[in-house]
Amino acid sequence: MDARGLIWWVLGLAVWQNAAGQSKVASVRGLKGDYFVGTNYERKVFSRIDPEVNFDWEYGTTPGPGIGHSYYSIRWTGKLYAPKTGIYKFMATVDDGIRLWVNGKKVIDVWELNDNKTFRGEIRLAAGRYYDLRVDFFNAQHGGSISLYWIPPNQTGLTSLTRDFLFRTEPLKPLVSKSIEKPVPVFRKKVEPIAAVKVPKKTDHFENLKTGDKLVLNQVFFVQSEYRLLPESYGELDKLVQALSRNPALRIEISGHTDNVGDPRLNLVLSENRASVISTYLVRNGIDGQRIEAKGYGGSRPIADNETEAGRSKNRRVEFIVK
Repeated sequence: MDARGLIWWVLGLAVWQNAAGQSKVASVRGLKGDYFVGTNYERKVFSRIDPEVNFDWEYGTTPGPGIGHSYYSIRWTGKLYAPKTGIYKFMATVDDGIRLWVNGKKVIDVWELNDNKTFRGEIRLAAGRYYDLRVDFFNAQHGGSISLYWIPPNQTGLTSLTRDFLFRTEPLKPLVSKSIEKPVPVFRKKVEPIAAVKVPKKTDHFENLKTGDKLVLNQVFFVQSEYRLLPESYGELDKLVQALSRNPALRIEISGHTDNVGDPRLNLVLSENRASVISTYLVRNGIDGQRIEAKGYGGSRPIADNETEAGRSKNRRVEFIVK
């Protein structure tokens, strides 16, 4: 190889390495998790990249090799991408403690023992920017769990904070080449405007509540055979909170129901606990507890045939009655 060929080979290698480096940085999605023995980061055991913060180590599992079922702490760090400008709401369901920082601001701070409780915080972010994100978590005795969610601006549903918006470091922006070709003119046929069609407004099923109304909370879900509320339920319950806030004179009974499978006594307790969990959620979100009564009926009030799975599914429900 002559001198000129050697120079071109070196330049090509440098370009390839630079492109590979950019690709590597851009592909590292998720957060860096540092895992420690002890509830206050006493001894680091390992680190890894986690695509999201959504873990359940309640039932005999552990976060990883070298860490037991109890007494550990984890710190996740990285970058959060904001797709829109506005107020971002964050929610975390944890057992036990959590601290969340976004752009250096502490958004959630509950550093104490908790039994699968949900906490909230919010911050305003600008579209297209990457923000420092840090999540601290500890678990004391027995298994722990943590799930981090958010509600971006102009969005009603709660979603998991996934690797689509989490990065180990801020990705390098791709190089964009500008075209110098002369644009080709496009001729369009003139189209006469079409008269606007009025679309009927979609009504909220919690609107116009009145005494005697009975509604099943079809979008409220629990872990199977447990009374642990799933995050998919928050949207429905938040609508109920808004409806009750608009109508401060309304009082309701939250009632839990099961199918007829299993021990009737255990089914009764389960239905009572599920009704109580819903009542607690409403109270924590500003509804006076004196307006809410929680009851459990087990399998004593079926609304469908328990001989089929479809019927049993309908009987496993939580509903409320306006008094």
